[in-house]
Amino acid sequence: MNGQRGMVLLLALVLSVFLSLLAASALRDALVDTRMTGAMRDGLFAFEQAEVALLAGAEVLQRAPPGPCQSCLPPPRPHALQGPWQSTQGGYYQLQNLGVTDKAAHMPEGEQVTLYRVTAVSKQLAARQVLEAVYAMPTAQARAPQRILWRQRLRED
Repeated sequence: MNGQRGMVLLLALVLSVFLSLLAASALRDALVDTRMTGAMRDGLFAFEQAEVALLAGAEVLQRAPPGPCQSCLPPPRPHALQGPWQSTQGGYYQLQNLGVTDKAAHMPEGEQVTLYRVTAVSKQLAARQVLEAVYAMPTAQARAPQRILWRQRLRED
C-alpha cells in the first residue's frame, strides 16, 4: 500500500494535462473557424458591393454611353482605385468605350456593335472585390446593352 502513494495524484495530473491540451486545441480550432467565417462574410459582402456598382455602371451605360477612349486598357491596379472612378453607394465603377466590331461573342454574326467595359470595385477595403463586364450595344438600332463577358479580377500583389 505504501508503494502506491501518490500514484492516483500523478495519474490525475497527467489526465488533467491531457484534457487541458485537448481543450486548448478545440478552442484554437474554433478561433480559426471563426476567423475564416468572418473573412468569408467580408468577401461575400464586398462581392455584393462590387455587383451593385457593376449594375449601376450598366444603368449609366444604357442612359449615356461614353465616347471612344484613347487607351482602352483595363485599369492597371483597380484594387488601388487609380484613375477616373464614379462613386455609388456600394462601390466605384469605370466605363470605357472599346470601339465598334462585327465579331462580338454571343451576338449575331456580322452585326455591328459597340463594346463597352464596366469595371466595378467594392468600397470595403478588407476584402476588396473587382468585377469587370463587357457589354455589346448594337449600332444600327437602339437596344439595351447585352453583357457578353464577365470576370472577377483577383488582387495581384
